[in-house]
Amino acid sequence: MYVTAIHSDPAIALRDPDPTIVLRDLEKRIYARACEAGLVTTGDVEAGTGAPQSEIRAAIQNLRTLHLVRETEDGDGRFVAVSPESAKLQRLAPLLGELRRLQARTETMRTAYDGFVHVYETAAAERSRRAGIEVLPNRGDVRRTINGLAASSTTEVLTSHPGGPRPQEVLHESVARSRDLLERGVAIRTLYQHSAHFDVGTTAYVEHFTALGTQFRTLADGFPQLMIFDRRYVLVPLRDPSEGATLVSDPSIVDFATAAFERAWVAATPFRIAYDQRKVRETSEDVRHSIMRLLVTGEEDRRIAARLGLSLRSCQRHVAQIMKRIGARNRLHAGYLISQHDLLNRPLPDSPQELAS
Repeated sequence: MYVTAIHSDPAIALRDPDPTIVLRDLEKRIYARACEAGLVTTGDVEAGTGAPQSEIRAAIQNLRTLHLVRETEDGDGRFVAVSPESAKLQRLAPLLGELRRLQARTETMRTAYDGFVHVYETAAAERSRRAGIEVLPNRGDVRRTINGLAASSTTEVLTSHPGGPRPQEVLHESVARSRDLLERGVAIRTLYQHSAHFDVGTTAYVEHFTALGTQFRTLADGFPQLMIFDRRYVLVPLRDPSEGATLVSDPSIVDFATAAFERAWVAATPFRIAYDQRKVRETSEDVRHSIMRLLVTGEEDRRIAARLGLSLRSCQRHVAQIMKRIGARNRLHAGYLISQHDLLNRPLPDSPQELAS
């Protein structure tokens, strides 16, 4: 059902519970006459408009339906104009009441649905737990889980930590746990990124635990952060590592994570403790090749640095060195030269002349 406001265009309509009412020019003229005269009759309107009586009566009825005119109380057939504001309130009151009832009903239904949220989430968490997946929402839960898994491990713990040098508080926290594992004959293998070589604290930690039996290797890029306990449990960070981690015991997923670690381990090189100029050069060249791979994909320096565990300044220094050695005028030109000369699969030249030869 529709009611059209007092408008010459009948297509402009408002939703209304009454039958369709189209207010045209005649209704406007009748309303205007009632406003001017105060009290009018059908005869007055007929004389003033010249319209047929049947049309006038229909128009007046439309105005009554919209509460824009009303008959006088003495019933003598006269009617008066009603202000649009008053008519609007009378007209909209039932609609507003219905709207309030619908809003109350909507809120009741929303509350009813909300009552099922906890049930669903609890069941989903239980399904995940049975499927071998448990979310550890905060660092405290992660720390307690790591300590518990380490204490119960009997064969091997595999860890990989991309992101460059390890924070000192993390290294300090792991000292007692690692010693206990090694004393019980549990093997430990750990992967770091090459940039960990240049951190005094990480190097000292590696030197100490290498002497106790831990194996350390480094790789430029391409391995995830994870911890694997006895090839039965794997711990991986949540999307935001500061929020916690996910503990997985599903055998298929654990096997997949272990295979990923082993591939990275084979590609990695032993962590050098004593200074070795040749090893330093090899490590730096490996880092530069990783940077070149990311340059070709268009990555920015800041993202490259984060991915390789480098400071932004160190990353930019490597980029400048690469561009100088291949004779690149800018980053775009560098990407072209790297692809043109297949530099991702061959040693980086020492100078542009060597590249051209």
